[in-house]
Amino acid sequence: MSLAAAAMLSSCSTDEEAGPAAYAPHPQGDSEVAIRLASGPATRASIESDEDGLFEVDGLGLFALAREVVADNPDAVLPIAWNYEPADTKTYSVLLDNVEANAVIEGGVTNILFADGVVRYYPMANWYRYGFCGYYPRTENITKEATRCVANITISGKEDVIYGRAVNDVDDYAYSARYFRQEGNVNVVPQMQFDHKLMRVTFSAVPGPDLEAGASYENAKQMTVQSVRVMGVPTEGQLVLADLENPEQDGQLIFSWDGGGSDLYLCDSIDAVLDPEKYFMEVTEEGEPVEKVIGQGIMLPVPEDGYKYRVAVTLQDSEGAVYECEYPQELRLPEGTQFEAGKSYNVRMTINGPKAVTLSAKLTQWDSDTEDLEGIVF
Repeated sequence: MSLAAAAMLSSCSTDEEAGPAAYAPHPQGDSEVAIRLASGPATRASIESDEDGLFEVDGLGLFALAREVVADNPDAVLPIAWNYEPADTKTYSVLLDNVEANAVIEGGVTNILFADGVVRYYPMANWYRYGFCGYYPRTENITKEATRCVANITISGKEDVIYGRAVNDVDDYAYSARYFRQEGNVNVVPQMQFDHKLMRVTFSAVPGPDLEAGASYENAKQMTVQSVRVMGVPTEGQLVLADLENPEQDGQLIFSWDGGGSDLYLCDSIDAVLDPEKYFMEVTEEGEPVEKVIGQGIMLPVPEDGYKYRVAVTLQDSEGAVYECEYPQELRLPEGTQFEAGKSYNVRMTINGPKAVTLSAKLTQWDSDTEDLEGIVF
């Protein structure tokens, strides 16, 4: 299915540049050309895509922002200003202004559908060529400058952050109503390639033997994981949706790494509080230790400038006694390697008994390729 969109503007500014009186009247209104958008293959993440890269999610935010004046009479058109909307005049610099949309798999493609079901169109007057950008999770906290648009996002470890764009600076008039009237362009649908902006850390636990190289796991079988928390996580980020002057910054997710941060707790499925009754250590009938996946994983910003996360694991025994973590351990990779957005890192905990927890880790990419990392210590 295709996306249809009507030109809407809601931004405002105190900019004192020349207003509408400085420009000649120009026909406005909707054209007959509906806005259509689809998504190309997405990389795998907590928002999971199938083997073809197709994915579904509700709550995208969509922008269509003017990128270049292409009017026949450019002197009659207001200059591009994403934060400027004079009274009683539509500038059309912002065609889609943080419109809510959903990604839906239909007919072998991921269609981007407006959540309100309203049909929207390109403007009749072809003043500008437009570029599209979309992101998740949608927020109303948007900062717009004349040629820069940023989403201010708060993360809790439960949500993925994805970003995609569709820009065509090669073909004449792309994207505008005039472009889609050209021969061969009628059925063109701009493709938005979404990427993941966070990394994921998952956790698993396996019982350790009572004695080194032993075959008994009785002490470990009395233990369960009560909570796991990652410490020192920055939670306030700025996602650059579009920067006309510095397009290489489009899609950058920026956090402050000057210390502080919050503790983010591992949750069960559907974001529920971790249930320790589910995670008591077990062995098979043959006496082999069973590795259990703990919770649903935590989405984290990729650390920068040598920043280190710390992990604290709290245990509980079968009598209900709680063993708090006294010495949180750093989450780090071997020398010469670094964390990357769009990849999943599993922390494997070995639980021997009260307070006895050792950790190791391996990397699992979301595209289902698996590469074990040797020598990872915490």
